[in-house]
Amino acid sequence: MELTATHKKLIKQLADGEFYSAKQLADALGVSRTSIWNYLKKIEQVGFELHAVKGKGTRFASSVELLDEETIKDYIPHESRRLLKNFDVLDVCPSTNHFLLEQNNIRRLHSGSVCISEMQTQGRGRLGRTWVSPYAQNICVSFLWRFKNGVDSLSGLSLACGVAVCDTLKKLGVNGHGLKWPNDILWQGKKLGGILVEIQGESQGEYTVIVGVGVNYKMNTKSSEPIDQAWVDITKAHQPDTGRNRLSGELIGSVLNVLASYEERGFKAYVDRWNSYDSHKQQAVKIISGSDVNKGIADGVTENGELRLLKDNGNIQFIVSGEVSLRLGDS
Repeated sequence: MELTATHKKLIKQLADGEFYSAKQLADALGVSRTSIWNYLKKIEQVGFELHAVKGKGTRFASSVELLDEETIKDYIPHESRRLLKNFDVLDVCPSTNHFLLEQNNIRRLHSGSVCISEMQTQGRGRLGRTWVSPYAQNICVSFLWRFKNGVDSLSGLSLACGVAVCDTLKKLGVNGHGLKWPNDILWQGKKLGGILVEIQGESQGEYTVIVGVGVNYKMNTKSSEPIDQAWVDITKAHQPDTGRNRLSGELIGSVLNVLASYEERGFKAYVDRWNSYDSHKQQAVKIISGSDVNKGIADGVTENGELRLLKDNGNIQFIVSGEVSLRLGDS
């Protein structure tokens, strides 16, 4: 769904959450008052919740913090900023992962290429699930990095990036969050974010990896209707306003640090921290793969990123991430 410059100007005008009359909006945008209603209808379609009050005008249900490239860069820690080689801040795209893959097919991108977008129209999670990404309500950011070691060495990369996300949230004062194997971020059992890693092999023996990170930031009721599981966003999990640009910058810095050192350090450098964030450790779980269901007690992860599943007979079964889902034993 393409937004024109006028739509974007209207969104920016309404971002403070204050009421504006049709005349005020028309004057600010340089259009007729009749046209304003068409523009408002269009921005409702991309996920904005509007409140109209007779005699006062129209406003967003709450204020919106739009992405700003320079502000985000300012929040990337200085020691991580050198790793950022290319930075695209987009308005709307199918998905940030897809954008980087497409750009890399056009011209070879450097490790440290990052893309963030206000909205995704075809956001994806694991197992082909849809990731709801309405305009200016979430953080949708992707990273490109190249690795020379074999693909087996990348088995724990998504888990290491999950640690980076949790460390960032902790740094900004969020509590009660954790990780669900293999790549979900939860807060008190509700979905807060997720990670999607896509790997492409190249003829020179190199691997191009795209890491997509999605975090619910400030979702309104209308936009969240398609979500079919318990969810939460940053503003509900952490009442003080963290700042969408600040969280984006801090998150970009943390993930870049993981990517830059992962080939040398591997997942073994993160396994203890991952286990400390494990939301399901020592709980009864079931592993679902197609029609097969495997039950046991979640007992943390190994240095290769495998889930340790304690069986009733006392044996440990090692579960490899792939086309599998983890659920609590009674869900």
